[in-house]
Amino acid sequence: MEEISLREIIEVVWKGKWLIALITIAALILTGIGTYILLPGTQSVVAVIELNYPGIELGLNPDGSKFDIRQLKSPYVIEKALKETGLNATGIKPDEVRRNIDITSIIPNDVAQRAETAIKQGNDYVYYPSEFKIIYKVNKAFSYNQGIALVGTIIDEYQKYFYSLYSGVEVIENTIGQLNYDEYDYYDIVQVISTQIEGIQEFLQTKIEEDNSFRSAETGYTFADLNRSFEILKTVNTSKLESLVNSNTLTKDRHKLIKDYQYKVKRMELEYAKKQSEAEEAIKLMEQYKREDFVLVPDSQGNELRLENPQSYYNILAETAITASVEAANLKHEIDYYRNEASRLIAVSEAANTQLIEEANKMIDEIKTKIESLISITNKTIEDYYAYRYGTSIRQVTPAQVVTGMNVLLNLAIAIAIGLMIGVFVVFMRHYWKSTEAVKEKSDNGNMENIPQQE
Repeated sequence: MEEISLREIIEVVWKGKWLIALITIAALILTGIGTYILLPGTQSVVAVIELNYPGIELGLNPDGSKFDIRQLKSPYVIEKALKETGLNATGIKPDEVRRNIDITSIIPNDVAQRAETAIKQGNDYVYYPSEFKIIYKVNKAFSYNQGIALVGTIIDEYQKYFYSLYSGVEVIENTIGQLNYDEYDYYDIVQVISTQIEGIQEFLQTKIEEDNSFRSAETGYTFADLNRSFEILKTVNTSKLESLVNSNTLTKDRHKLIKDYQYKVKRMELEYAKKQSEAEEAIKLMEQYKREDFVLVPDSQGNELRLENPQSYYNILAETAITASVEAANLKHEIDYYRNEASRLIAVSEAANTQLIEEANKMIDEIKTKIESLISITNKTIEDYYAYRYGTSIRQVTPAQVVTGMNVLLNLAIAIAIGLMIGVFVVFMRHYWKSTEAVKEKSDNGNMENIPQQE
């Protein structure tokens, strides 16, 4: 058997270097084309989020209900994210996005080891994850940059949804600023302002009990500070307005109020006469009946027992007379009050009434401005409080980025290796073919020389 030296091998490879290079380049090109075609199907946008609030370690929401990470891809969150990024205009459907989102929990290595040890020992081990990987297989309808933006926006919208759902954010409505004062008289305006201030103070009191040490970094107020500010507004400014309105029976339509008072006086006079008549009739009936304040009841031995009888007809008449008399006296006081108020309104000059109205309107505007300012500060303080308490409940640990399931560099390296192998193999096969062909031709020529020639 003929031996081949290393020198001959190197010479063969060197002579076929261009063929090897050509085959290797062809392998690289084919691998690149295949990678380009298959790569989009293996690429995804990936981000990691972390939840941090009391109860997540037990798998619970802030309100004590069971935590479900699938809320991140709820229709509400997806629709908001598509609208925020403007991708809803591309025609992509929320359900299509939801189907392409996978959420996997991240289990730390030490937890996995503890769980494995506990299971081997026959013990149960329960762990509720707080970190999750969000994987989105990008839809072909838009680019990877749009996919990255969409995943980031989905996480942002989930944070807002979670915050609004479980933080209990309550913003005080500024109803004072929405009131049309032309529809209310001064007495009614005072009642509305007082009622709203009291409602705000009740709300602030619950926040004081919830956390009396919180001070807003934005406004510099605590809930106790705000409560005191509203108390001053109520006891000073609102009380002054109430005193001005009540002491002067201030009204926007003096003549109408006079007629209302006169009508009330007439109606109450009729009611007063009715109660007076009812009391007098009861007293007359009482005089016709002997008062029976006891009854005789025989005992088991036949003896008579003397018992009180509070339900006697006489007592019923007495109660009726007293009740009617008291109601009549109360009506008399109200009649005198409204009659005096009507007389006072009639006596007030138009000029004096106009001056008092201007003073009241000025006080109302001042109170309205102060309430609106305090409500604005209160709302900012509340928002700051809930941001402080729940704002970091969900945190994006890593930004959204494109991740592929295919190692492009490894594929190219393999292509080079295979190309070189095939190239070397082809070169040696070509050398072998040429070598054997030459030997065959030489052998055939030798055989022809050994054949005798015939004459």
